[in-house]
Amino acid sequence: MPADFKEEHVKELVQGQVLYAQGLLRQSWELDLEQLGSKQHGAACIFEADSTQHLQGMIDSFPNVKTDYVDYQVFPLKPDPAYTQNI
Repeated sequence: MPADFKEEHVKELVQGQVLYAQGLLRQSWELDLEQLGSKQHGAACIFEADSTQHLQGMIDSFPNVKTDYVDYQVFPLKPDPAYTQNI
């Protein structure tokens, strides 16, 4: 890990709290990758965004993304028809 990772991680948490308070970061889960034998850390987050550009701006606002300390993937979601249709 880079020497300043702990300091940058605190900034990362603060930015997540800012987006959460704004209603833009809806949910965040820490991935339990140790159970899979991995020493890596990760998170899964659900954001509320008006567009892909809006989402990218939120992602880019995280300090660890700016410093290239993290890698991420975006998975678009849509409503599950099993729960949106009357049976």
